Amino acid sequence: MESNFYRTALIRNFLAKLIADKEGTLSHASEMDKTRVCSSSDDEIRSLIESTAEFILGQSLEKESIEKLTKDIRSWCNS
Repeated sequence: MESNFYRTALIRNFLAKLIADKEGTLSHASEMDKTRVCSSSDDEIRSLIESTAEFILGQSLEKESIEKLTKDIRSWCNS
């Protein structure tokens, strides 16, 4: 079983790839990535997208971009 810290780190790695290359990341994601990300709440996903972009990638995302990524993730989770 993963610790919460490790789980969050893996989600952040996934989100960093997603922010850089959305289509490729979603189409090549593992089932474990999908399970981890899809079990997160929308609020957690939004927060992780924002902090990953800012602190890991050195980018500042607009609120609209964060909402679009969150919506795209939810659509992917439901597919």
